[in-house]
Amino acid sequence: MRTIRLEVAGVTARITLQRPEVLNAGNAEWVADLNEVVTRLSTASDVRVAVIIGAGRAFSTGVDLKELGSGQFGLPDFVAWEDAMTAMERMDILFVAAINGHCLGGGLQLALVCDYRLANEDALLGLPAVKECLIPSMSLYRLPRLIGMARARELILLGEPITARVAERYALVNRVAPAAEFTNAVEETVAKLAALPPASVRASKRLLGRAFDLAFDEFRTLMQKEFEGCLASEEHRRAMEALRGHGHV
Repeated sequence: MRTIRLEVAGVTARITLQRPEVLNAGNAEWVADLNEVVTRLSTASDVRVAVIIGAGRAFSTGVDLKELGSGQFGLPDFVAWEDAMTAMERMDILFVAAINGHCLGGGLQLALVCDYRLANEDALLGLPAVKECLIPSMSLYRLPRLIGMARARELILLGEPITARVAERYALVNRVAPAAEFTNAVEETVAKLAALPPASVRASKRLLGRAFDLAFDEFRTLMQKEFEGCLASEEHRRAMEALRGHGHV
């Protein structure tokens, strides 16, 4: 892969978007590489946390407009981009978006399918699709569920970027870190997530993904099945032993 680098070390993976000369905008090759990353991670049974970051000074500015305008990027590429993001959303792996710079269009859409978004305070975030006579794919579905309909309408219909601090206020990002502290903040977040019991993390992610789509009783049935699995797991037993050792149980 030339446009995205995947590095795996133990239970963590690092995905680096590597088109810094165009602020990590995605072309057809980039989309193919993103799907290749997803395929590799789907068989990486040891990986529990994956962090996504952009090379250079941007996270990603979305689709490469030069290639889009010249006809080298079309509907099949947009569909493949969405396929990769949907797969990420449905994986048991926890994805952390390390938003190190501008995060626009498809870049923000990519961040939205991550489980945790940490932004550099200098980042700008936005969905400018309407200005390009496009629509922001399944962000139309995801964003209202994340930040509410009024804020989602503002970001999608105006197409104007917002600062990281405003994004934090909107709950679009979980946390904003000063530039000098950003790298450490990312590593600390990844370490905390990687240290959690995998069984309860997997179950929680799966259930949260259905939270807005199922009726209460149907959701409760699924929840109780997952709860039973956690309660019976070796990981739960070890967690209880650790708590007893610290005098918490």
